[in-house]
Amino acid sequence: MHIEEKNYQDPFYHSNIFNFYFKNLKIGILDIETTGLNPDRNRVILGGLVTKEDDGIRSLQIFSESREEEATLLEAYLNEIKKLDVLVSYNGDHFDLPFLSKRFHFHGLCKEFHKSPLHCFSMHKSLDLYRTVDRYSNIRKSLPNLKQKTLETYLGLWSDRSDEISGADSVEMYYDYLKTKDESLREKILLHNKDDILQLTRLMKILDKLDLHEIMFHTGFPVFLEDKRLLIESISLKKDVLYIIGRHKNIPMEYRCYNSAYAAELSHRNQQLFIKIPCRAALDCLYIDLEDFRIDSAQLEKYPGYQSGYLLVKETDALNYLEVNHFLRLLLEEILKEL
Repeated sequence: MHIEEKNYQDPFYHSNIFNFYFKNLKIGILDIETTGLNPDRNRVILGGLVTKEDDGIRSLQIFSESREEEATLLEAYLNEIKKLDVLVSYNGDHFDLPFLSKRFHFHGLCKEFHKSPLHCFSMHKSLDLYRTVDRYSNIRKSLPNLKQKTLETYLGLWSDRSDEISGADSVEMYYDYLKTKDESLREKILLHNKDDILQLTRLMKILDKLDLHEIMFHTGFPVFLEDKRLLIESISLKKDVLYIIGRHKNIPMEYRCYNSAYAAELSHRNQQLFIKIPCRAALDCLYIDLEDFRIDSAQLEKYPGYQSGYLLVKETDALNYLEVNHFLRLLLEEILKEL
């Protein structure tokens, strides 16, 4: 197994909105190289990771130098992933994470795989930039496709690349490397992967062009208090009721709260979170009375959706994503304080 690690002075992406959701969390940018697209038949040959450090960023690449080293590679890679809270990828929800999960399971590294194909990452917030751009922007209409390199060109980042090979080329080179042990082939594969992960750090500025509050409403976000962890997986408004579904970790007890304002359940057995919040209706609006909740609503007073102790959830057909997300974070933090 070959490991390459390097530190860079490049700043990691940040913005006020991004920090609202991810400040103080451990973030990693992930990309893998495989021998094909089917995890039942193909293997992981290289795991790449970029992490945010105090003085810049750090790249880590773990390369399998033989067919027998995949398990060793995956164990080392998984140990690095376990240190993280947020995984940023490009099409990772559909490829990298499911592929890794199956290979982890194959080698006995993910004991809980049977519960869900992505259970190995059950407490990681996944931020898939491909999925985000595809579902929550109109950028696709301006581009011939949404390949990573196409989006890099759109943002003026193409000149930052050094490699000139494709993923398919790297597979052919890998099989040649296994036969010849030619280090120049290994270096080309590593360069291709390193450019992908370093470019993803720069590609994160695409978030400046998107409504991150809307994205977090639909895809969920983490809420941590010390070692207690909640991960919202989905938020939905059905008629006049908000439903929140998620998972939790390091909460060694059952929690149930039923009152007129909301119902909340945290199951210790399956680590699931469920909250139901009825909203009140007036004219074309849905709102909640903040006095019904034990939260510090002063943090919400700066928003347009705050009106004299009430929080407007929906006005006509427009959801107030920021207001709802911030309210939910405050509510969940209060629940964690009780546990």
